[in-house]
Amino acid sequence: MSKVSEPLNLVDENQVEEPLDFKMIDLPVMILFWALMCIVFLQFFTRYILNDSLAWTEEIARFLLVLVGFVGSITAVRKGSHIFLEFLYRFIPASLAKVLSIVSEIVCVAFYSACAWMSSSIALQTHQTLVSVELPKSYLYWIIAFCFVAMSLYSVAKAVIKMKLSSDQIVSTIEEQATSV
Repeated sequence: MSKVSEPLNLVDENQVEEPLDFKMIDLPVMILFWALMCIVFLQFFTRYILNDSLAWTEEIARFLLVLVGFVGSITAVRKGSHIFLEFLYRFIPASLAKVLSIVSEIVCVAFYSACAWMSSSIALQTHQTLVSVELPKSYLYWIIAFCFVAMSLYSVAKAVIKMKLSSDQIVSTIEEQATSV
């Protein structure tokens, strides 16, 4: 005879639902994501259901995926959700943590700015159009350059904010970010 056990209690009553952190700057990535989803569905539908795929869907889906990555990075920089070594901040003095955090933001600004410059250089040199649609490829690189500029500006703002905060506030912010799921 088998023994009937109690069902697992998978509900945590202490769990607090975090409010949605959505700003208008996040709207373009949502639109691009939904456009990508529709194009991929159209590609799947025409290829596997109708047995006659549309030629332009694969190229457009590829470029939309690239744009979702770069435009979505603006949101990641705004929220501070890019990967970093918060483990290190727990074992160094708070004053050093503040300096390291500010230097990290300055390095990010330099990196994003260099990438913006390189993207705009590529955009100026690109004179091709997409294969399946008469759309210049340089538009893609200009959008990527804009994304890097936006990431640079957010990193500058975060660096300025970190300069104004005390060392303990920065460490507690990093601790809070590290322990949040």
